[in-house]
Amino acid sequence: MAVGVVTGLEDDQDILQNERVIDMDPTIAMLDPDTSQYTTILMRVARSAAVSTKSEWLEDELFPRLSSVVSGGATNGATITVAAGEGAYFRAGDVVRNARTGVAVRIISVATDTLTPTVALGRVAFAAHAASDQLLITGNASAQGATLGARKITKRVAQFNYLMIQRNPYGFTRSLMASKLYGGPEPMKERKKKAIEHKRALEYTLFWGTKALDVSGSEPNGTAGGLYEFILTNVKNAAGALTKANLDNFMRDFLQHGDQNGVLFVSPVVSQAISGFLRDAWQPPDTNVRLWGAKVDGFISGAYGYKVPVFVKRDWNDFSTASGQYGGWAFYVNMDGVEMVTLRNTELLRDRQANDADTYDEEYLTEFSCKVKHERSHGIITGVTG
Repeated sequence: MAVGVVTGLEDDQDILQNERVIDMDPTIAMLDPDTSQYTTILMRVARSAAVSTKSEWLEDELFPRLSSVVSGGATNGATITVAAGEGAYFRAGDVVRNARTGVAVRIISVATDTLTPTVALGRVAFAAHAASDQLLITGNASAQGATLGARKITKRVAQFNYLMIQRNPYGFTRSLMASKLYGGPEPMKERKKKAIEHKRALEYTLFWGTKALDVSGSEPNGTAGGLYEFILTNVKNAAGALTKANLDNFMRDFLQHGDQNGVLFVSPVVSQAISGFLRDAWQPPDTNVRLWGAKVDGFISGAYGYKVPVFVKRDWNDFSTASGQYGGWAFYVNMDGVEMVTLRNTELLRDRQANDADTYDEEYLTEFSCKVKHERSHGIITGVTG
């Protein structure tokens, strides 16, 4: 075999390229950081230990004070029919005022959803009741020497969620592990990445998970429901560009119930809309403000006189905004009404390979669920396109 000869000056293209030491950055650049703020918050301030694969809780509320007219009340003292099931809100002696007309009456008797009132009382003269008029129960007037009267309380409601086993496994041949690699050996590189992927899976479940239990197989398979599964009342569709009036109205409904401890998780599209038309109310922190271990991106003024912290979900920018998809969503979360429950806390489990396998396997595993209490104290905004 002829010997290769270089004539003249030898440069770096003349050498055998296998000789070249690669200028490799020892740090592998990751495209996406850990942006699972909601999971971070729950893990820090709202987590409890489960004792079963089904998490249950009880909910209660104050006795109703509002009802609405369906029909009747066209003449002074005539019976009034209220919305189905709302007759149970009333008892004899209740003083009721029509919010539209101002007419006040005292309830004499109740039959299912039909009220028998007195004639108009007080300074406001009688005016006919109309469908959809709101009735406010201001109190209950008992005659002197009267007995207790009807005793009524609200029923507690049982709620539940299933626990879900989230697993993120990975593995390598022993030959690869024995090799010298840029960026460090395996499984160290993959371990860090899988931790973020595992936490992101928990995050998406806490927002969009579905509550279900599949018992068709040899073993039961539970899936945990997230906020989307529970929030039914305050779901607001912007149906296009988010306006200042829309946001004000949405937030007013979101903030009506629960304590003053709510936060807003928004997609970048929603964040862009808020910062664009609410520069007088959108208040980025002056410093690196953090709440519950997560960075706050800004605050908006609430309808009830207090600020609501905003967390921008950067990874939601990958989601489409077309046809109401998740790229145009925001979640208002009453933090006093949510809780992450774990039967098995997040753990890195090593040596998961079969005994005779020439491999090395690991996995991150969490068995978890969440409690979403009083769904009316939370809210969802959908359909924002700009």
